Amino acid sequence: MNSNLKDHHYAYIIKSGAIISTIGVIMLILFGAILLVFPVIKTCERNCIFVSTAPQFLKQLINPLFLFISLILISLGVFLIRVVKWRI
Repeated sequence: MNSNLKDHHYAYIIKSGAIISTIGVIMLILFGAILLVFPVIKTCERNCIFVSTAPQFLKQLINPLFLFISLILISLGVFLIRVVKWRI
């Protein structure tokens, strides 16, 4: 593999890592914005229950899995960039 083709391949991986990381950051910002705009109400009688005031379609985004996926995407993007920079 010649050097020019190899550099092009590395540049593609770096760009992919940046895009993946950006998607994760957008998801994280969306998660935080939903929590700020639609607060969570705490109701306690015997046990405490936390209920979001967000509309039903946004309630699906306010869960630990969505947060986990956004953090994994950020980590994966940064990992790709760091590994390729290290290889160069």
